Amino acid sequence: MPEEVRRNLGSIKQGAAIADVEPSTVRNWVHQGLIYARRVGNGPYRVDLDEVAAMVVEYPRAQVDAAIRELVEGAPEFSAKQINQIRLLLHAVPAET
Repeated sequence: MPEEVRRNLGSIKQGAAIADVEPSTVRNWVHQGLIYARRVGNGPYRVDLDEVAAMVVEYPRAQVDAAIRELVEGAPEFSAKQINQIRLLLHAVPAET
């Protein structure tokens, strides 16, 4: 029988603090099977804190902002017809006749 993997278990609240998310997010990860959790009886879940930490992906904010700026600056202007179509799709204003 294989030896049980030693896990760094902690509370959902501890996991939320590590990932800088709400406890409900950690609970969702558990229910989706994205992170290991164990529950003894009716007690609270104990989650693998190392797996919680692995869920957090750091994005280089400056690079993301620069990419968004580049896309916006390179986008063509909408025509009046396109703007009206967007408004109609969003039900923002009645159709012009």
